Amino acid sequence: MRRLSLAVPLCAALALTGCAATQEVPLTGANAPPGHEVSLSKLPGWPQDNAAAALASFVTSCKAIMLMPPDSSLGGTGLAAQRAGQAGLWQPACTAAKATPPNNEPAARQFFESWFDTYAISGQALITGYFEPEVPGSRNERPGYRVPLYAKPPVAALANLPRAAIDGGALHRKVPVTAYVTNPVDAFMLQIQGSGRIILPDGRILRVGFDGQNGQPYTPIGRILVQMGALKPDDVSYQSISAWLKSHPGEAKSVMEQNARYVFMRPLGYLPSDEGAPGALGVPLTAERSVAVDRSAIPLGAPLFITTTDPITGAAMDHLAIVQDTGGGIHGPDRADIFFGAGPDAEQTAGFMRQPGQLYLLLPRGAPKS
Repeated sequence: MRRLSLAVPLCAALALTGCAATQEVPLTGANAPPGHEVSLSKLPGWPQDNAAAALASFVTSCKAIMLMPPDSSLGGTGLAAQRAGQAGLWQPACTAAKATPPNNEPAARQFFESWFDTYAISGQALITGYFEPEVPGSRNERPGYRVPLYAKPPVAALANLPRAAIDGGALHRKVPVTAYVTNPVDAFMLQIQGSGRIILPDGRILRVGFDGQNGQPYTPIGRILVQMGALKPDDVSYQSISAWLKSHPGEAKSVMEQNARYVFMRPLGYLPSDEGAPGALGVPLTAERSVAVDRSAIPLGAPLFITTTDPITGAAMDHLAIVQDTGGGIHGPDRADIFFGAGPDAEQTAGFMRQPGQLYLLLPRGAPKS
């Protein structure tokens, strides 16, 4: 999906749940903070997590990874690249996962504890969220539906235009349009999320997803609004940004165009309503079990245990997710962006998600621990 980020940096230093270190191991290169090995079974929240749901998501990833040439790069650096950076390194664990009974909690828990070593990624992490917006739209231009969502241009000169040029009509009648929506803010926010659901006039749903981007610099819209004094740093969310842009139509265009990055969209065809759009790994995302990271630090396909809090209730939110996506605004090993699905609840949680947390990376063993 290769989604972007609305967030501004989280500056407050908050206490994190600790864990027992046994060995300092550089996870992501000489210039990155080291991590330490921990016991998965002793992580906060792991005994209460739904390991079977995490296993199902992992098996979905394996279906894609096992079709890749063994030397295909999945990302990561340092120890993460050595242990999990190529598709062939996942074959033993994926074979074992396929043989593990589905919907069997004890078996799933035993699988992850036996086939992986777990490392805490040092330092406080910033955990954000994303989702699939639902916006009214039409396949064809008509009254009320005038804002185009362009597919990727076939000509490089057109594909590299900045947002301001595209908004000004530079692609008009030169590039296929995937859909038309009612409001430029809806189009902008849908691009930020990387995929969405277009509610057509007859009530049907058109699923749309990432079709490339224009290669221009990405500027977080939240940062712009904070610098303008329009929003306070603690008030930046999907909801607050969208509301400000829609309530200030005279300024919204120039503000959005300060982010020169434009994301092209393509129709995705039929997908079950409970499945997300395909992420960077090429498999459908699963709500709360799929996560986007910086693949230069953490490999695609890796399980990532996340300990954080719900932004609405403040309750603990500790669970194992699978790295199945990347994000243009996600940088470094201490960032994770959880996919929350679609619908009002997903929008509410993802829109306000900007929480401190701790990340634990699971790297496959060649053989299970006896």
